[in-house]
Amino acid sequence: MSETVWNIAQVVGMGMFGSNSHPVHPAVVHFPVTLLPLSYALDVLYGLTGTNIPLLAAFHPHLLDIAKASYYANLLGIVSSIPTVLSGDVEMVAMIKGKGLFERIEKKNANGEKVVVSKGTNPTVREGLIHGGLNVGALVVSLYNWYTRRRVPGFEPSNTNILLSGMTLPLMMYSAYLGGSLVYKYGVAVQRQGEAAQIKEDMKKDEFKGYEGQTMVKERKDQ
Repeated sequence: MSETVWNIAQVVGMGMFGSNSHPVHPAVVHFPVTLLPLSYALDVLYGLTGTNIPLLAAFHPHLLDIAKASYYANLLGIVSSIPTVLSGDVEMVAMIKGKGLFERIEKKNANGEKVVVSKGTNPTVREGLIHGGLNVGALVVSLYNWYTRRRVPGFEPSNTNILLSGMTLPLMMYSAYLGGSLVYKYGVAVQRQGEAAQIKEDMKKDEFKGYEGQTMVKERKDQ
């Protein structure tokens, strides 16, 4: 039964269907990673506009509009987080299954004996867990902000809402950076399936030999 559930999760959460399938998570993550920080930033703007900062005086007549925009951006961010969190969870489980939670690196010394040079949590998995944990924390804050403001006239944020948004904004931006790092630094889900996986396999057949002017020269290994 668990194997069946995992197979379904791979199809739905990781996009593993068809001959040219595509991971789901990078396709849906852009919505909450845009809408939620926008909501937090508008909350902070609302709070600062209520002070005597001269540069923000122009926003004062629009306080109610800022509050409403923040509320609806937060609500849309929560809704769009559902497929993002679910697909991210499946990717995280697949990463742990494929790479292991811990890592040990060994090498042979001068005597031919294996020596452990590094061990601990797998760095890719560790970064993924931090990325996921920060996102879940941001989602909890967003749910709190929505719940406590849903019946407030004009959806105006309280001081607590503003404080939480101000604290969560940089954390979510850092989480977005970690998400990019997982792709561009560690290559998570890159060329994993579909035509991209076939291209990756084909590229392994060609060995880089050097440059002739602006031309990269490779040699096909399996003639």
